[in-house]
Order: sequence, then C-alpha cells, then structure tokens
Amino acid sequence: MAEATSTISEVLQSSREAFDDFSSAIDALSNDEITKANTIGSWSVRDVMAHIGGDELWMAGQLEALRFEQMPSELSCYGVEAPAVGDIELSTQDGRNAWQRERLLRSLSLDDVRRMAREAHARLLAVISAFDDAQLAEPLTIANLKTVGWIRKPKAGEQAWPLWQWLRGVTFQHYREHTEQIRAVR
Repeated sequence: MAEATSTISEVLQSSREAFDDFSSAIDALSNDEITKANTIGSWSVRDVMAHIGGDELWMAGQLEALRFEQMPSELSCYGVEAPAVGDIELSTQDGRNAWQRERLLRSLSLDDVRRMAREAHARLLAVISAFDDAQLAEPLTIANLKTVGWIRKPKAGEQAWPLWQWLRGVTFQHYREHTEQIRAVR
C-alpha cells in the first residue's frame, strides 16, 4: 500500500503527473484502438476514459458537498438532475461503474468523452486545491444514499478512511492502474 500523502500540493503534483502519463498512453493510440470493444476486459479504452472522468466528476461533487457541509446531489456528482437508476446501487463503486458505462457515458462520442474527462479532471483538481493539508488526515466514511452515496465525517463506530486515501484512490493511484492496462492494448 502506498504511503500517506502529506500535503495537498503532493496530491495535486502526483495527480497531474499520473494523469499526464495516462493521457500520453491514450494519445499513443489511434481512434480505432481507443474505441475497439473488449480491449481491457469487456471495456474499450474509451470506456476507461469515461470511467475515470465519471469517477472524478463524482468525487468533485462529493468533496464540494463535504467542504460546504451539504448533501451531494445527482447534478453535482453526475452532471444530470436525476439519473435513472433502476436496480443499480450508485453508492457503491461497482454500481457507479455499471451506471456510468451503461446509462450515462455509452451515448457520448469519443470527442464528448475526451471533453468530459478533461473538464472533470480540472474540476476535481480545483476542488482538491481548496482543502488544506490538515484535512488530509481527517477520517471520512460513505453513507448509503441510493443515488449518489455521501462521503462525510463518520459517526461513532463507522469504518472510515482519511481523506488522503479517498483522494489517492480516485486520482493518481487510479490513473496508474488504468495506464498500465491502456499501454497493454498495443
């Protein structure tokens, strides 16, 4: 397991470097390679790009709500007012992945996915930069809200992780994981 990231500046720097590497791996591919189905398990590289952007959008919405002590909304976490969720549980990572891929992002063109991913990345880094170093150690948990989940301070007895672990998991560690998969496409 990676060590704790001790400053917001380190989180931002590691995130930028890993995202640049992720982007370079994608840039080395043709549009046909990016959109070819089943190149990374059942996903295309385009699906992975959309997944990263969708996760960043979700986390930016969660962090904005946390910062202002508000409930997260579908609009802030997904960019739409009320997602049609059916039987998908959006407070879990697997549920968000399925919903992002099948219902939110599948209809986007490759250019739209690229734009959404860039905008989500910029938004997330801007939100992270509003936090201070001391907040990285604060424990947080996720409450089950069917549509978005809710990252918040834990109540007594709830399992929690420090903010730096949440950030690592959705930024630089996440980019590195998928960069390796994308490089293997060729």
